[in-house]
Order: sequence, then structure tokens, then C-alpha cells
Amino acid sequence: MDGVFLSHAHADHCWHISLLHPDIPIHCGITTKLMLQAAQETSQGSYYTDFYKYRECFVDRWKKPERLRDFRIFRTGDKIKVKDVEVEPIHVDHSIPGAYGFLIHTSEGCVVYSGDLRFHGPRKDMTEDFIGAAKASKPMAMILEGTNVDERLGSLTEAEVFDKVTKVIKITSNLVLFAFPIRDVDRLHTFFSAAEDNNRNLVINFKQAYLIELLNKEDKNLNLPPIGAFDIFLDRCRWGRYEKEDYRKWQAQYLNYDNVVKADDINKQQCDYMLYMDFFGLTDLMDIRPSSGSVFVHSLTEPFNEEMEFDFNRILNWLNKFNIPLEHAHAGGHANGEQLKEIVETIKPKQLFPIHTEDAGMFKQLIRENIVIPQYGVNYPL
Repeated sequence: MDGVFLSHAHADHCWHISLLHPDIPIHCGITTKLMLQAAQETSQGSYYTDFYKYRECFVDRWKKPERLRDFRIFRTGDKIKVKDVEVEPIHVDHSIPGAYGFLIHTSEGCVVYSGDLRFHGPRKDMTEDFIGAAKASKPMAMILEGTNVDERLGSLTEAEVFDKVTKVIKITSNLVLFAFPIRDVDRLHTFFSAAEDNNRNLVINFKQAYLIELLNKEDKNLNLPPIGAFDIFLDRCRWGRYEKEDYRKWQAQYLNYDNVVKADDINKQQCDYMLYMDFFGLTDLMDIRPSSGSVFVHSLTEPFNEEMEFDFNRILNWLNKFNIPLEHAHAGGHANGEQLKEIVETIKPKQLFPIHTEDAGMFKQLIRENIVIPQYGVNYPL
């Protein structure tokens, strides 16, 4: 294999890097590389998470040195030559920073790959940049994501999420719990601003703290608040004594930070805090003991398969135990059906290949012409 191009750092686009040979070049944006670095360095260490550094499988890993994968960083406007193909990455707006679509220039013409994109985020202009460049390339084919092709009404905007979260905070007398995708920097900005406007301290977990510090050090373009602007939740690990030996090395560094808070600190001043609470942190509610008048803001996509339904029901069971109501406020990462139709009508590819969707047939209802529904294991010459 001559190379892999990553559009962004969501699991369904990059997690299987762990199965690649370490000599294969990985082309991506700097933010994607940093996201993968943070994900591996804060994971449990299985080789299934070796998407930043490679470690030998089926041997004593301590006898094999770690090896950084061959990352090759690009930015919008770069042109990367891989044998007789030239790839041009162009930024798009998505629910994670550093997302790209690609123009793939070949001797027979251009193939456009959309990556994942949307119009309702804070950087709609980036998606428009991509569409303009794709149109100018007069592509012979376009590979287009269709996650929300069956949606016509669209999503909340990030500004609308901020407005809803702010309204919830204003009527909440005690603790505000919340969850959103950990790598969604736009959503982090939204909740941070909402907390600041309502004189609450935003409390993040260890993994978020690690990611924020890494991004602030290596990617200044994201304009994240400094780590000192947050509080960091010190949860109980292992023996639950809040001692250095209870934590992994990357976690233990935060024990000496001035802005760490424990469950008892939050319990005593619940009206002062907004606490990030993901699925794996729900057991901390036993120590925090949220009072009546608390709320949980669910800022994630609603469950759409059986496994997600199970997880969501577990969340509801925990919230019901403490009589905590749930509010939903989320802006998705994907264009809806009408927007996808507009993209195709603007770019005018000779052939359209819908992917990343459970309803590819919906494209035939929206667009009708020049659509190829790809089948597994079939080659499509252009």
C-alpha cells in the first residue's frame, strides 16, 4: 500500500490504523495527528489502539521499542503526489476540527471525496470552500457521505445549542451535568462560554485535560481556553485514596494542579459547577450525590442502534436513581438530504457514489441520475 489519507479523527474513519503495517505513510492534518496521539496516550494500551505509535503484536511489548507511524502532515491547498495520483486536501466543517475532503487528480480526470461535512456549524465557509473547488475540478466522479440523507429538517446550529444550554443553566439551581463528544472542540467552546456567562466553573475529566493541553501546545489555530480556565475532576481510581499510586503516569501529573476538584468539593457547592459526565464516569454520582434541582444535558446524537439504546438506557437508569431530568441539545456533524442534493447539483459529477450511509437508495429519490450504489468487493472503472 502506497499511503492512507485520513479525512478526520473520528473512530469510524481512522481507528483501524492500528491494523496497518507501520511503514505505510499516513497523510492527515495536524489536528488529526494530535487527536490520535492523545487517544493512544490516554488509552489502556491495547495494540488495538496503536494508531499513533506502532507496537509489535504477540510479543512482550516491553522488549520491542515503540515506533512512531509515518505521519505526513498536509494543509488546505497542498498537493500530495502518490505515484501517478495527486491528492488535494481542502478543509470542511464537521463536528471535529481538522476535517478534510479530497480532490483526487488522475490522468483520466478528478475524483472528489467529501469526507464528512455540514453547513450548520461555526465554519460553514470551509465547506463552501470545498464545494467551490470541487465544482471547478469538473469531476468525473464524486464519493459523497450520506449519514443524514433521510433527514429533511436538519440539525440545530451550534449557536442554537448555546442558547438552549444557557436557558437550561439559568433555571437549574444545583449541579449541571453534561456530555458531548470528547473531541468536539466547537462543543467545548459552546459549553465553556455558557458556563462563563452563568458564573459556573466548567469541570473536565483527565482525558479532556490532556487533549486540551496538547492542542494548545501544538495547534494554536483552535483558540482553546488555557487549561487553567477549567477545573479538572479528580475521580477515584484503584484504591480510591487520591494517591499517586492510584493513577496512571499521564493522569498522576494532574494531582499537583491547583485547579483539581473532588466529588466532595462539587457536592458542597453544586450551584457553582458544570461537570462533564460521560458514560464511564456515571459511577462518580455515588460520591457527588447530586441534589434535587440538578440536570443532565445530553449533547450527543440520539441512539440509532441497539447497542446505543442499551447504553442510553443505562444513563437514564443512573439519572432516575438521583431524580435528575435529561435535556437534549445537540448539533450534528452531517449535512441533511436537501443539502446533499444541493451539493451534487452544484458540483455536477458525472457519476455519484454514495457511501457512509444506511440508506443509499434515498439518493435515487433525491437526485435520480448518474448514481452508482457501490457493492462490497466490486471494482468500478471510471
